[in-house]
Amino acid sequence: MSGGGTWDRFWSSKGDLDEVYPSSPRVLAAVLERLPEGAPRVLEIGAGTGRDSAALAARGARAVALDAAPESLALIARGHPALRGRGIVGGDALHLPFPDGVFDAVFHQGVLEHFGNPYAFLAENRRVTRPGGILVVDVPQTWHPWTVLKRAALRVDRWFAGWETDYTMEELESVVRGSGFEVLEGYADTMVPSLAYRLAREAGRRAGVRLPLRPPAPSAARRARAAVRRRFLETGMARRFAHTIGIVARRPADEP
Repeated sequence: MSGGGTWDRFWSSKGDLDEVYPSSPRVLAAVLERLPEGAPRVLEIGAGTGRDSAALAARGARAVALDAAPESLALIARGHPALRGRGIVGGDALHLPFPDGVFDAVFHQGVLEHFGNPYAFLAENRRVTRPGGILVVDVPQTWHPWTVLKRAALRVDRWFAGWETDYTMEELESVVRGSGFEVLEGYADTMVPSLAYRLAREAGRRAGVRLPLRPPAPSAARRARAAVRRRFLETGMARRFAHTIGIVARRPADEP
């Protein structure tokens, strides 16, 4: 697993929440689609900015944002005062500080790939999920240019996130099923804005040039790109070539 110091260094450089790209909206949508009525309990592991947890809390969920990095927890507290207190928890994802079966849903984005033993991590996810509860796992997909860049950076110890792997949809489904969950559906998502623009923005930052978070474009062009993206994500090809893939799974309801 990538060390806590790695993530403290990463989040300490992200003092302005407005300068951090949001999570994939597909993750939050997948959680919301499956939550029970009332005030469900939801755990986000490796919460980072805590945006998704805050969005769930605003919709009435009892959301908990957990992260091992103190800098991440400080960022969440600054950006989302409504989560302060019981909604922000520091802890080890392999030894979650919660009782068995306490959450209606557990989710994470960009976390599973940092564990050399994904089964141990998902077993702990399963422990704190109630029978019949939902798990949403979102990871980088293997066949994407991002993977090429990542593996090159890892070879020279320059990858910002420490050790990391990636998954095909078949590999992800196998790991989730092997951890005792029932797979309900899979999905794919792309980077918005594109990887090329993000790389250009990072290069500009290092050169002292600040580019906007998203490239300026006429509204018609933005709508056209969004339509193309939606059509692509509806195809089977997306699960093999998109930037990220995700699984929505369930802990079997008939377990004690």
